[in-house]
Amino acid sequence: MDKRRWDFRRIRSRHLAYRYLLVVELIIIWLIPLWPVFPVIERFRGLLLVAYVLVCMSRFSNIKKGRRFLYIFGIAIMAVELLGIVSRMHFFKLHPGWLVLAVHPGFSVFYFCLWLIFFGILLIRLVNGLIKEPFVTTSVIMGAGAGYLLLGLLGGVLLNTLYDIQPLAFTNISPDTDPSAMLTLAAFAFLTSLGSNIVNQQVLLGHAGALSITLGGQLYVAILIAMVLGRFHHRRSN
Repeated sequence: MDKRRWDFRRIRSRHLAYRYLLVVELIIIWLIPLWPVFPVIERFRGLLLVAYVLVCMSRFSNIKKGRRFLYIFGIAIMAVELLGIVSRMHFFKLHPGWLVLAVHPGFSVFYFCLWLIFFGILLIRLVNGLIKEPFVTTSVIMGAGAGYLLLGLLGGVLLNTLYDIQPLAFTNISPDTDPSAMLTLAAFAFLTSLGSNIVNQQVLLGHAGALSITLGGQLYVAILIAMVLGRFHHRRSN
């Protein structure tokens, strides 16, 4: 690639976006223990992440394909998160019938599907963008790490969805507390292959969710390494 065609200002902005994406994800992870005390933080987590991706990541990305769908599903997720925030207001606590769909297992599946498609598009764009970067810098490496943490956040949504479908698939969770924080932290434990005792050994649904998270993390690393090596050999052959 001809250096005269590189937009160095745009490259620097994109690399800063990689860094800040990782920072946003780390802030979300550090705030997970506060979810049981301040449940609204869980909803603001989704708003913060999606807003950052749509405003910053998409703006400076070197990948154009898939941007429209990223915006469509991102806006849909923000609408659902706002619905979750509104549902905690005093008026709706007095009239729970207004938002009966928000606690239905079918709604949880729909919510997970939104995140799955959004994160799928985002990860494909992120990996393709990292492969096409003209320079391998610390920011690019941080961008790859940010993509790995995205799988942990998606895994948290998956485990929470499975809990809504079949609560008996998980153990060591008090029925009087919100399990979101514990399940999300367990998702990161499964992602890093550390494991967790939160899954009921007698229910296959929980095992399937945990295995999906672990395999997803390993596949991400394998695909990223394969694409990097493929690009290296392509450059050497040229």
